[in-house]
Amino acid sequence: MRRRQFLEGSFGTVAGVCGMAREAGRSSLNARAQSAEPEACPESRYKALNALLDRGAMERGWAKSVDSDYRHAPQAAIEAFKDLKFGIRIHWGLYCMIGSHESWGLAGANQQFWKVYNVLYQFFSPVGFDPDAWMSLFRRSGIRFFTFTTKHHDGFSMWPTKTTQESPALTAQAFDNGCEYTKTVTNHYSTMDSPYKKDIVGALVKAAREHGVKVGFYYSHVDWHDPAFAWDPFHYQYDPKFTKESEPARWQTFINHEREQVRELMTQYGPIDVLDFDIGWPESAAEDIAGVAKMVRGLQPAIIMRSRGIGAYGDYHTPEREIPSGTSKELWKVIYPCGTSFSYIPSDEYRSAEWVLESLITVCAKGGNFEVGFGPMPSGAWAQEAVERLEYVGDWLQVNGEAIYDTRPHTVFQEGDDIWFTSSKDAGTVYAISLKWPGRTFTVRSVRPRPGSPVQMLGVQTPLKWERGGDSVAVDIPSAVAEHKPCKQAYVFKFRAERG
Repeated sequence: MRRRQFLEGSFGTVAGVCGMAREAGRSSLNARAQSAEPEACPESRYKALNALLDRGAMERGWAKSVDSDYRHAPQAAIEAFKDLKFGIRIHWGLYCMIGSHESWGLAGANQQFWKVYNVLYQFFSPVGFDPDAWMSLFRRSGIRFFTFTTKHHDGFSMWPTKTTQESPALTAQAFDNGCEYTKTVTNHYSTMDSPYKKDIVGALVKAAREHGVKVGFYYSHVDWHDPAFAWDPFHYQYDPKFTKESEPARWQTFINHEREQVRELMTQYGPIDVLDFDIGWPESAAEDIAGVAKMVRGLQPAIIMRSRGIGAYGDYHTPEREIPSGTSKELWKVIYPCGTSFSYIPSDEYRSAEWVLESLITVCAKGGNFEVGFGPMPSGAWAQEAVERLEYVGDWLQVNGEAIYDTRPHTVFQEGDDIWFTSSKDAGTVYAISLKWPGRTFTVRSVRPRPGSPVQMLGVQTPLKWERGGDSVAVDIPSAVAEHKPCKQAYVFKFRAERG
């Protein structure tokens, strides 16, 4: 929100360099904003518009049950999803060109911001985008899957969709006289309408398959660029009188638009592993949005779908910017940006590499997957801060990956503040992960090793001596191991566990 406020205040200066500073007047985004009073700040506008958006009604429209013939993702797909553990959530689109928190910068933005944003597609040209380099980075980092924003709330498609809609486009006069010099065109509002003119989604899928990385798509139910989405208070052409009953043909337009776009994504790129829908539609469109989910299931029977907007038709949920306090019988994945935003922001404040690793360990101990959020720069390259943090985790996983991948929760997932547990699927092997170096002796109560079985520290070839005393197990750590630690953080002890 602060970044949008800064951008709105500075757009006149920035755009003035290329002749786009003249405003076409401060007409409001909606009827409620028309007033002789000074224009409200972005924060106030956001709060006012958000109050108009009945999120409760939207969630009430999420399906509570499914059709009797509907089938969720098969168990094999669910188990395969659980095995992945570490992924990256990639938000990339027009918003990275101006350092916005994804396209949320549009929510409550003033007219000038919208005018500039709506023509950014004419300048989008990520010449530094190298999908093979992305996948090489992911493999070095131990990342087994990604979820990529095929379309965020701004409506810009990162693949060559065949759907069309009306869009503003700058005319030649705009560069001398201001951004109000636009014309209305009918286009796809996609990468093919930008100078880049390439299928980014397709390039990523191709590279992922070649590198053995699983593919996930993010797709927002929201489209603030589509003129038929004007029922949403955040839309720049918001019309509070527009409903399903007032203009049924126009209402059907946004439904058909999403349905066709999702059909493209589900039919043009082969098997897709994960689909994360976002936000939702009004309660009056509940049946239609459920229909989109059912279409996806018919086209991709093994896909894992997030429940946002589609409710019971989904397979899993994603706690965002938080890690659940315990385990769950449901399927889940934590999504958490490493910076303040999921997308790239210049001079962002990033959490440490140690935080990324500890979050991965904590989530896996509780039975979930962890997807850390980073966004590439406008060029398509990754910021050094992202590379360093991902490679740090990758170095640890090179030594300790067997304690993370393909594991399930132990009967006890945590002991004290610094010890976390994971288990093999058959519960025959238990991994105790000590976030801190334990000193000369590692003592743990929540594991019962088989009598006479070896105890190993991952990354150390020689088994360690251990003994059971009362309700605990003590593992001796030789000085030679302490002098040549196998990793920088989070030391893993591998036990052959007793059954029952």
